[in-house]
Amino acid sequence: MMAIELVGFASLPADTYGEGPASGEEISGNGRTGPFPGQPIQGFSGVQFANNNSLYFLSDNGYGSKDNSEDFLLRIHRLDPSFKGRENGDGTVKVLDYIQLADPHNKIPFSIVNEGTSERLLTGADFDVESFVFDKDGTIWVGEEFGPYLLHFDAAGNLLEAPIATPDFFKTLDGEAPFVIGHRGASGKLPEHTLEAYKQAIEDGADFIEPDLVVTKDGVLIARHEPALAILNADGTVNFSNTTTDVYDITKYPQFADRKKTVSLDGTEITGWFAEDFTLEEIKSLKAIQRLPFRDQSFNGEFEIPTLAEVIDLVKQVEAETGKKIGIYPETKHPTYFAQEATYVGTTEKINRNISEILIDTLKAENFTDPSRIFIQSFEVGNLKDLHDRIMPNAGVDIPLVQLLDAAGIALDGTLIETQPYDFQVNNDSRTYGDLRTTQGLAEIATYADGIGPWKRMIVSVRGTDANNDGLADDINNDGVVDESDRSVLPPTTLVADAHNAGLQVHPYTFRNEDLYLAADYKGNPELEFQQFFQLGVDALFTDFPDTGDKVRDFLSNPENNLVRSPQNPDAISGDAFPNLGGSKGFEGGAINASKTKLYLLLEGTVQGDTPGALRINEFDIASKEYTGKKLYYKLENPGYAIGDLAVINDNEYLVIERDNGQGAAAQFKKIYKIDLSKTDADGYVEKQEVANLLNIQDPNDLNGDGKTTFDFPFVTIENVLVVDKNTILVANDNNYPFSTGRPGNDPQNPVIDNNEIILLKLETPLNLAPGLGQPPAEQLNFGSSNSDSITVEPNQTLFTGDGADFVESTEGNTIQTGSGEDTVLVGSDSSVSAGD
Repeated sequence: MMAIELVGFASLPADTYGEGPASGEEISGNGRTGPFPGQPIQGFSGVQFANNNSLYFLSDNGYGSKDNSEDFLLRIHRLDPSFKGRENGDGTVKVLDYIQLADPHNKIPFSIVNEGTSERLLTGADFDVESFVFDKDGTIWVGEEFGPYLLHFDAAGNLLEAPIATPDFFKTLDGEAPFVIGHRGASGKLPEHTLEAYKQAIEDGADFIEPDLVVTKDGVLIARHEPALAILNADGTVNFSNTTTDVYDITKYPQFADRKKTVSLDGTEITGWFAEDFTLEEIKSLKAIQRLPFRDQSFNGEFEIPTLAEVIDLVKQVEAETGKKIGIYPETKHPTYFAQEATYVGTTEKINRNISEILIDTLKAENFTDPSRIFIQSFEVGNLKDLHDRIMPNAGVDIPLVQLLDAAGIALDGTLIETQPYDFQVNNDSRTYGDLRTTQGLAEIATYADGIGPWKRMIVSVRGTDANNDGLADDINNDGVVDESDRSVLPPTTLVADAHNAGLQVHPYTFRNEDLYLAADYKGNPELEFQQFFQLGVDALFTDFPDTGDKVRDFLSNPENNLVRSPQNPDAISGDAFPNLGGSKGFEGGAINASKTKLYLLLEGTVQGDTPGALRINEFDIASKEYTGKKLYYKLENPGYAIGDLAVINDNEYLVIERDNGQGAAAQFKKIYKIDLSKTDADGYVEKQEVANLLNIQDPNDLNGDGKTTFDFPFVTIENVLVVDKNTILVANDNNYPFSTGRPGNDPQNPVIDNNEIILLKLETPLNLAPGLGQPPAEQLNFGSSNSDSITVEPNQTLFTGDGADFVESTEGNTIQTGSGEDTVLVGSDSSVSAGD
């Protein structure tokens, strides 16, 4: 496209201060050290017309963070640029006055810096204000980033109501609330895979219960996590962490002493007792035990090992008694082992059991084949394909299948240590679970399965700290062991979105309440981990504590709780919620439509769970004071870019600043696009069209005085755009005082930092500007009377007094021409008077 033209230039020096108090106590940069002698007039993040002659600029939170901006007062400054070029001005900017933002009526429900004062002036530690508009009633709507919140002030800057939070929504594949899977039952409370644990899970709110399935000697499916009922360590002692029955107690079961054997289970040598060597009658003589030593051991030896048929009977009983339809989520354990490798103890006879066929036969025999109440899962691939292609079609059933995804562990930096499905190893297929998580791999899974069951670290990984450089994660909390609580979470991967794009549900495992399973970011609160994953869009999750999952799911099902929150949100700071938006990624852009009925608030960053680079445009209905729920997205040209502002053209079209994070010579991308909210694609992305490249501007009259006929705007943050008329837009930078240096200086002893530059640009193609928008015209009053009049002039009006001895009270922005009488004029701010005849 052709270059745009610079037709107006004005600059407010960086070192410009308003009235006190002093500010910047902790600030130092580029030769400037606080405290500064007043309030810096800087950091412009939004602009609107004040009248025909002046503009309102909103300063952001001050110095860039909540911690260093307690003494920066939030103000909307009124400025009068004397533009070189269009106005034949001198390029200076006159500071006129300001609106101080405050909460004198105690509308804010959390503590602010000036909590104990009567005025309750707002500061940059309270809110990071980034966008604003004037409503038709003169009130002010402000978008900010700490919440992010929408703030509503009266014309004097006093908060009218409590900050309005930003809604989120469930990003599941079907848009409904996710469901909770009782992992091996309520295994955090009772011994796993027992009827009692399953019943407890149902009582605790589980929608599905999960029986892992292995097969007995006489071909019956029972619920055990592994075919190994008890495992021995190399020294012959019991490995209790992997033992789920009391069969190891030979004094209690001397008849089973000779059932001990050593097998290769998925390539790992294990010694112990195995289900395939016991008949169902013998299995029923055993009792379940709690395998994890830090969990309640008081129920050991009390509960039987159930069959799959008994689990189904329990579900049917619950339905008969309560009307609640609970689903089951069976896992086919080690299908290759049972079908090809396992032998009976003391023999070379192959077991040769197809566990998938037995499962379908059992489900049909129990008349439990409703596809809305069953998922079948496996870590292997071949048996799921066999179920999809042969076993289920032959049986006349169609049950959803889920491909489980595993890893061998996590490296220090959070990288997954990949492993393979065991049947891939057997068949010399070199692919790993990592390959199955690629776009191509997910597409293949979608040909035979309906979902994936990834380890949760494939969605949110964790990294350790290695302060002593030994290559191992350190014991950060000094509890004597290194576990998840010593690690911190990494940004979420795109696996949920990638799987959803392939049409697959996502059911991660396993969520547990104990501290050793919780990354440090969750502050020992398991509800925060559940919340993060639910808000990331998982369709279900496996948990040992379904009561916790149900509690959080129900909490988020209330729209008042399912919110977008930054790390600076009060709920996140208090530990009551987990942030799902990056810091300083809130409402950078905000506009009111031409009809003054809707606000459009554009986030600067992607909400976790959305596609990277997709920025939500939140529609807010002014009359009802509610978000409409309409899903609109702005698509960044690069997910690493950011937006700077949003400005109205008409009810459908708006301007958006999009930029990279470079400044000076490093600035490569600074553009303005026109978007159309009425034109979206299937994913909700609005149509966008480039209208200005801020790094390629023609300056034939050298308005900025640098001796060149070209001009650029190479600032790191450009956060102000406003339509002046159909051919002209106003753009201004945020100078991040005293830090940004987009216009480099040559004197290291006196570094040149960015001023507040305000420019007017002539566009190549006119905008379809709605009537009444753009720079307001000066209004005129012509009395032309010979009488003596007493007149109060409204702001921005031009008055011709006429003849007679008139008394005139000017307000602001007035142009007054007196008549032939002896007039008395009280001159208001930014006003001029000229005498008549």
